[in-house]
Amino acid sequence: MKRVILVISILVSIQALAFQQEPKKEKTETLAKNGTDPVCKMTVKKGTKLVSTHKEKQYGFCSKMCKESFDKHPDKFVKN
Repeated sequence: MKRVILVISILVSIQALAFQQEPKKEKTETLAKNGTDPVCKMTVKKGTKLVSTHKEKQYGFCSKMCKESFDKHPDKFVKN
């Protein structure tokens, strides 16, 4: 009888965990088309989430480090 109660308790716990809400994910922009990283000039694939917008234009990045460099001084990497 104790085993039955234990099994039921475990199943109820598992079910409770399954119905917990997932944490809200931040909405992130994605790059609409393939491009070139303005910092290191590597190819950036469509769909990357490492994206910044500067003067109404989107730029994609190959790494978080390149994105951070661009975000600090975007005019250094973009020719006007």
